[in-house]
Amino acid sequence: MSRAWLIGAGPGDPELMTVKAMRALAVADVVLVDDLVNPEILRMAGPQAQIVHVGKRGGHASTPQREIVALMLMHLRAGRSVARLKGGDPFVFGRGGEELQALQAQGVPVEIVNGITAGIAAPTTLGIPVTHRGLTQGAIFVTGHGAGDDEPDWRALAATGLTLVVYMGIRRLEDIAAQLLQAGMSPHTPCAAIESATLSTQRQVIAPLSTLPAEVRAAAIGSPSIIVIGDVVSLAHPPGTAAPTHVPERPAPPRMLSVGIGFRQGVTADQIEAAVRAALGPHSLAEVAAMATLDRKADDPALVRFCERHAIALVRCAPAQIEACLAAHPRLPRSDTVYAHTGVHAVCEPCALLASPGSTSLAQKYAGDGITVAIAVMPGAATKDNLQHDAQPESRNDEDR
Repeated sequence: MSRAWLIGAGPGDPELMTVKAMRALAVADVVLVDDLVNPEILRMAGPQAQIVHVGKRGGHASTPQREIVALMLMHLRAGRSVARLKGGDPFVFGRGGEELQALQAQGVPVEIVNGITAGIAAPTTLGIPVTHRGLTQGAIFVTGHGAGDDEPDWRALAATGLTLVVYMGIRRLEDIAAQLLQAGMSPHTPCAAIESATLSTQRQVIAPLSTLPAEVRAAAIGSPSIIVIGDVVSLAHPPGTAAPTHVPERPAPPRMLSVGIGFRQGVTADQIEAAVRAALGPHSLAEVAAMATLDRKADDPALVRFCERHAIALVRCAPAQIEACLAAHPRLPRSDTVYAHTGVHAVCEPCALLASPGSTSLAQKYAGDGITVAIAVMPGAATKDNLQHDAQPESRNDEDR
């Protein structure tokens, strides 16, 4: 049986193809190509190559996956080498993993030839980096195509504070934007919708989240498109124009929240960050003014690193202060198990209140991954967007230790 390649054709511009992809195309006997591949790329195929179009484009009729695999196997068993050519990268919403598994199950050796995915290439045509120091610590690639049981958890995605790069989301843009806004994402969040990225026919719309769907419809932006949501879009500039000389400053939200935290020994700063973000729900770390914990925990390197990372004041609470706070708030939960480990009957809730004098509890505490977090709101802060977390039962791994 001959060899097979799973090749990424990149976002559209033929010059963004890799050298390895060009070499594979030049020697392949058969090329099975998706609709989103630029036809100019097929000129790189050798004169002997049989070109077979198999569809595969979001929102359009396409050849069933099982038929594509059967077609590849037919040619391979006939002794022909097969190049499976996909837009972008075959392993980023390209079903390359499925085809790899199907071929490997038949004993076919397969070589992966990566391509530049549109989720990276499209933003860069406008000077948008998907990550940027001071704006975001990461990016999430997500499909906008799913609905019902396949629907992404937009509330959880909004809470990360990371850049969202949405593939196949144009048709559901109104619903996606509405869910992100409902999850607490700011209506002023900069966004971009980019159609036919890297091609001469590229078009784009840059708009805040609240008006993005309407502006995309008015401009008749269609598929294939990439949607970018996050502060990094503030760096965008139209093709052929100069990039901004500085990062536009967005007004910082008022720091009206305080956090109380308890954690087991050995947690990392990233685990603390994940737990605090989960507890905050639609609120952001930029709204947190202070974080408090039991005094003997306050020097933990992971906690210190987290607070320094986000410029959050770290408050030490002595056991006597915590017990006095519990006495002043008889409705706060208490735990004999926590007392056995810490010498106080609770850590998170009283520490959240002690971090900001006069504050009130905003939600029942979040517990997970050996970390417990409670949130309080400072006097005078609006609480109409109160956090919606149900109390989670404590386990021996999630005590305030």
